[in-house]
Amino acid sequence: MMNDMTRTPMLAAAMLLALALNGCGGGGLSTTTAPPETFDLQTGISGLVANGQSSSVTLAGTAEVSGSSEPFTGTGTLTLAPGASATFSGEGALSQTETLSGTVTAAGQTGAFPAIVVVDYYATGNDAFLGQTGTLGASGASAYAVAQTAFTYPVSVVAGDSGVLGTTNNYTDSTLGTATGTTQVSYAVTAVSSTTSDSTPTVMVAITSQVNDTQNDPLETDVTNYSLTDGGVLTLVSASVENSSESLTVTVQ
Repeated sequence: MMNDMTRTPMLAAAMLLALALNGCGGGGLSTTTAPPETFDLQTGISGLVANGQSSSVTLAGTAEVSGSSEPFTGTGTLTLAPGASATFSGEGALSQTETLSGTVTAAGQTGAFPAIVVVDYYATGNDAFLGQTGTLGASGASAYAVAQTAFTYPVSVVAGDSGVLGTTNNYTDSTLGTATGTTQVSYAVTAVSSTTSDSTPTVMVAITSQVNDTQNDPLETDVTNYSLTDGGVLTLVSASVENSSESLTVTVQ
């Protein structure tokens, strides 16, 4: 699901650029464009891991009901627990448990949304991403993902930046005996339309996880959207999961 590697509406518009006007000899004017605002994504990730976040959310998507695809809507709670000491692949780490639960209505029936629990693991000291365990995606399949190389997030990004963060190797469990494919994790930074009343420069950051099978064919696409301030404060805004049979969109209220 919310692969921090484990996310859909996004605010997108041109960032306003400040112009500095300076007087020149003879009464002429020269125009200088201010450098773009920079944002520290790694600090944002570290803060979110340390502090967590709990939010009421709306749920929407499609699910298989009696053999057919049915749309559903609902409400729930998404919780990112503060990071805790843990062990991952035999090494000390920080773990952050993400839990999504709620109630949905589909095909005229209301019931509990199957709880999704994902645990992300980060290196102690620099919060590099190590891997993920739990029930991933709308399917709820069990998985154990290990980063091929632990990856950190950029410390300086501007609107328009994008790139690949890293790739995980995916298995059915911690024995690493049965491979299920790979996940490539990437990011994209989008400007937020600003007004004169805005006091805190902010961008939107989308973290996309493309899950492929062992033949490199796509299985699922997960996108997590965050807002990131120039002070390095990262806040979850929405998330989405889509595969061939089901979809899920989670939006923070």
